[in-house]
Amino acid sequence: MLVLVVLGLGIVLGLMDVINLAQSGFMAVGVYAALTAVRHGVEFWLAVLIGTAASALLGALAELVVIRRLYARPLDTLLATWGISLVVVEGIIVVFGHGPQAFNEPFVVGVPVLGLLYPAYRLVLVAAAALAVAVLTVIVRFTPWGLVARMVMANAPLSRALGIDVVRVRQLTFVAGSALAGFAGAVLGPIQGIDPYYATSLVAPAFLAVLLAGRSLSGLVLASVVLAVATTVFSRYFNPVYATAVTVGVAVALLRLFPQGLTRWRT
Repeated sequence: MLVLVVLGLGIVLGLMDVINLAQSGFMAVGVYAALTAVRHGVEFWLAVLIGTAASALLGALAELVVIRRLYARPLDTLLATWGISLVVVEGIIVVFGHGPQAFNEPFVVGVPVLGLLYPAYRLVLVAAAALAVAVLTVIVRFTPWGLVARMVMANAPLSRALGIDVVRVRQLTFVAGSALAGFAGAVLGPIQGIDPYYATSLVAPAFLAVLLAGRSLSGLVLASVVLAVATTVFSRYFNPVYATAVTVGVAVALLRLFPQGLTRWRT
């Protein structure tokens, strides 16, 4: 779950240096669009694609109207994306109201795992997260677009001097991050409580995972696993009320030990 949430945040921060506080808003758009499609008789996975597309379109609009003018002002992008999130949440309240929404799992089947019945849909989410990481790895490391995106991340002025359309690269990156947020929101909908503030509880540990990642996909996965395991173990064997505080403490300690990310040793 955390990996799915983190991917959109990670590529936007890693390639654009933009901390996207609108992530939870884009996730909410994805799940509400998918839920609306399902209620109109659309098959679940097609509804997920509709939710992904809705978030991508909203991301493209936000980048064109707001974010594009603020690339050189990191603090302003922080405030702007927070404002976008507030507008999105209020828009959802106007259309759907404050009440919780029900989004049933596409299938309710138990699969034997080490002698226990494990929900099949959660295994599908594990596979979806692994597939998303694999696809992004291939795109970033082995395609011309990935090479251009990494060059823009490393040195935007030089990229511009070489004729690369830096604005377009950043636009596509932000749209991709928004689409990933919508996808995460849609596929996590059946196992999460859905309301206008959907996924807010997941975004906080997601930001911590991004900070720990060191701007690499392997770092994103490792950071997500470490934080999720810390939260789950403490909730299971100790007091779940303090699990969030423990997660923050683990993240702070690891950042002190590995300030450049978990996948980069201190030199």
